Amino acid sequence: MKVLRSLNNAGNPLLIGECSEMLSEKKGMVLLLPTETVYGFMCRWDDQQARERIYRMKRRDPDKPFQMLASSIAQAEKEGLIFEGEAEIIAGKFFPGAMTLVVKNKNGGTTGLRIPDHPLTLELTRKINSPLAATSANISGEPAALTLEDALKNLEILPDIAVDGGEIKAGIASTVVDATSTPFRILRQGPIKEEEIRRAINK
Repeated sequence: MKVLRSLNNAGNPLLIGECSEMLSEKKGMVLLLPTETVYGFMCRWDDQQARERIYRMKRRDPDKPFQMLASSIAQAEKEGLIFEGEAEIIAGKFFPGAMTLVVKNKNGGTTGLRIPDHPLTLELTRKINSPLAATSANISGEPAALTLEDALKNLEILPDIAVDGGEIKAGIASTVVDATSTPFRILRQGPIKEEEIRRAINK
């Protein structure tokens, strides 16, 4: 495991370059990165080998889906996500930001999408021209990690690159909104409140 540091949480070009090169050239690569809410395990959206590694790292039920981190709504649409009705309004208003928006996909299922308000992860998805599959960096059932040390403790399988972004001050997981039907539903309360979403829709 290689540890890189970005203590100002900036989109450092050298750091992003190294991470993007690894993700683009090798299958099965897993990153441990800070976001604006918690630390997360991440890999290319289309890398099934890396997804399986993350499930083992977290000791996570393989039936539980990953969320998608994308650089834009357009990038998510290329991967089959559908934005219509309230989903389109909510995405337009609150992305990028601390929200996971559950929308329909072209496979007949659903996907939880985030467009992160964090320069490191946002620039990385742009650089590799692909979304990331992501999940919080903790053993399933344990609290989300706010420091690199917390994210690494108790891991039996280590990521390929871990980025130390210092302690994450927010410490609040994203608001999860199900917009697959109308009206939307809050699945997990977070920094973005239900009242804010309702005001945006009713404008």
